[in-house]
Amino acid sequence: MKERSILFVCNGNVFRSMSAEYLFKKYLRENKISGWKVGSAGITARPQDIRLKTIDILEDLGVKKIKHKQRKLTKKILDDYDIIVAMSTDHFDIIKNKFNYKNVILFSELAENKSIPILDIDEEIKNRDIRKLKRNKKSVNRKISRTIKYIEKNIPNLFKNASERYYLFVDFVNKKILHRNGFPFIKLYETKNTITFMSLDIPSKEDGHILIIPKKRYEDFSDIPKNVLSELTYSIKRIGNALKLEHGGYNVLLNNGRDAGQYIFHSHFHMIPRRKKDGIEIEEWINKKMSKKDFIKINKNIKKKIDSVNV
Repeated sequence: MKERSILFVCNGNVFRSMSAEYLFKKYLRENKISGWKVGSAGITARPQDIRLKTIDILEDLGVKKIKHKQRKLTKKILDDYDIIVAMSTDHFDIIKNKFNYKNVILFSELAENKSIPILDIDEEIKNRDIRKLKRNKKSVNRKISRTIKYIEKNIPNLFKNASERYYLFVDFVNKKILHRNGFPFIKLYETKNTITFMSLDIPSKEDGHILIIPKKRYEDFSDIPKNVLSELTYSIKRIGNALKLEHGGYNVLLNNGRDAGQYIFHSHFHMIPRRKKDGIEIEEWINKKMSKKDFIKINKNIKKKIDSVNV
């Protein structure tokens, strides 16, 4: 099975991302977990020494033999890892905009489902004299200690959520785990590159919520090759025909991207069997009022974008 991998990114790669890398490796080692590649890199990674306090805190937390070499982030490094974790929002934005890399997540979001940046030393002291702070060794050391201990505290939950949000379906396919609460993973249908199974999150007035997934993990719908996509659509058609034997219809849903509600980063389709007056509200929105001129403008804008993208 392909090695799992995670990359932590900050500015200099001598404090936040470095600490996350070593603490994640420590967690894996202590829990006898293998099969992971763990790394870190910096957006700028200008040559600088690691602060002695950073090393002291990491050693106090059980990280030994720190032999760290700074790495400057490149597209090649990004492509070598499945999970890209930005330590702060500015790193997140640069990875998405400068590197045009859409599959990135904040450390706090993956660990705590919160969009909170882990600030660097100078960033945390707005409205204060930075030069004075740099002379104030106690303040710097408190900041270093507080940040590293926050990272260390959240590593177990980050590992748990990374394993679920990126690799849950892969584990189902490879027969490594069952559903939650020991429920069995039952294949409803299978093709060479896809598999269909039942989710445990079934609407109260219905008798099914079916997931259709590619066996290989593709984080974004646009990453799915044509041959696999063809098998997915055939599976949807076949499952749909089966559902209509006892139902009036069904919904097909795809949550693509976190803004669209994607939680598991393994692109997949949902199929919900439907009956009239079942009380299920898939999606509701308020229609905005617009003129014919605005309607035509929206169409032109979207068509222009469609014509410009490569598939």
